[in-house]
Amino acid sequence: MWLRRVASAPLIVLAFVCAIGAGRIFMHNLPDSTFGDGIFATSVTAGAGAAAFFLLRPDLRRLSLVGVRGWCLRNPLGQATALYLVAAILMVAAPSYMLGPAVLAMCVFSVASSWSAALQRRWWIYALLALLGWCVLFLALGATAEALAPRGFGEGAMVFLLPAQAFPALLLVSGIVRLVRGRREQGGDPAP
Repeated sequence: MWLRRVASAPLIVLAFVCAIGAGRIFMHNLPDSTFGDGIFATSVTAGAGAAAFFLLRPDLRRLSLVGVRGWCLRNPLGQATALYLVAAILMVAAPSYMLGPAVLAMCVFSVASSWSAALQRRWWIYALLALLGWCVLFLALGATAEALAPRGFGEGAMVFLLPAQAFPALLLVSGIVRLVRGRREQGGDPAP
């Protein structure tokens, strides 16, 4: 179950990036690209999207609104998806200020995914999902910025150093919190 979900995340990102590339190629926004490049990017988009769909099909059959809300609040990949959608909408609405929503989404994800990993029984799995979600969110925001502006974020992308340096520290703190909580639940330490 988890392996299917984790394997589908890079396929979804690949489909997303290739769809943006195909759109830019067909709008003649990329120099030195041909119509054949656009067809290839479109076929990769369709293939990766279909593969992700078939990997997630058993999960999509059981989908409900309550389940989606819980996934977006508790699962790091769900948090990354929700934050990307909000940031992408704001980036498209105001392309000249696209750096703000992107950095805010990365900072919120760094804190929220670490906190949700600390509250889970299997910290290691959620920590790995948080790491994967961080990478996927960062790449998706970068691809969106590149699609909206010719140079993407440019030199302003240096502000991403804040979430990039804070995330590992927050994840480490969440592991310590989970370790302390686990010992208290097992009766190793009396509660203060």
